[in-house]
Amino acid sequence: MQKWMVVSIAALALVITGCSSSDGAAGAAGQGGAGGAGGDAGPKFSISGNAFSFAPPGFPGWGRIEGGTVSVLEMPEYTTTTVENGYFVLENLPTNEEITLVLVAEGFPTTHTKTFTLTDRDIEEVTFQVPNLNLYELLALNLGVTLSDDKCQLVSTVTFLGGSLYLPNAHGEAGAVVAIDPPDENADGPIYFNESVIPDRTWTESSADGGIVFINTEPGDYILSATKEGVVFEDVKLKCRAGVLANASPPHALQVIEYLEP
Repeated sequence: MQKWMVVSIAALALVITGCSSSDGAAGAAGQGGAGGAGGDAGPKFSISGNAFSFAPPGFPGWGRIEGGTVSVLEMPEYTTTTVENGYFVLENLPTNEEITLVLVAEGFPTTHTKTFTLTDRDIEEVTFQVPNLNLYELLALNLGVTLSDDKCQLVSTVTFLGGSLYLPNAHGEAGAVVAIDPPDENADGPIYFNESVIPDRTWTESSADGGIVFINTEPGDYILSATKEGVVFEDVKLKCRAGVLANASPPHALQVIEYLEP
């Protein structure tokens, strides 16, 4: 996702797998999410975050995505628009329902977040990490793959405890092995990113970059998990749909939730 070909790969690696930003999360205060009727009476909560357009510094496309439509895959009547700084919020969402956010924006591939379930609190700092279509296609070219319209691309970052896209520098947890359930033997992956942020098929575990990708995955619902001795990770659910980039990005990725005592 990083002489010319290597630079291109490295640059694009940053695009997909967790380039970080020190910019703050909230760009606009109190944006109201349009929604449906809300279903049963009871507690309602919100999901908020930012949509990031990723490209290496100095390359066209770096920044946030304004004017994109964010909706809920499972309840498309809930919708809003990203505003200044790529900020969005969806309010009055029902509890105990699966919620996968979808971003549709001109010049970008349709992108899903991980799947959440609201229980007893709002969810903040939900991030979309999306390359523009030109970079997306160049990434596929440099990796020597053709992205199938009837498949999806599954992406996440194995992230150390407290790691977040809103913090500077790399946030990967090295030494973890990633799997998807159910397995897809026809998918190309996991492909791990080495410490130079280059997708490297010879690696068998995550690097300090943390990025992983499964290319051309069959549509379906998948659980991504990471394992490493002495470390407990949060699993993530991704809903793979044809033609979609599904990216569980920090701080809602394959996050470390505990380091066990030796």
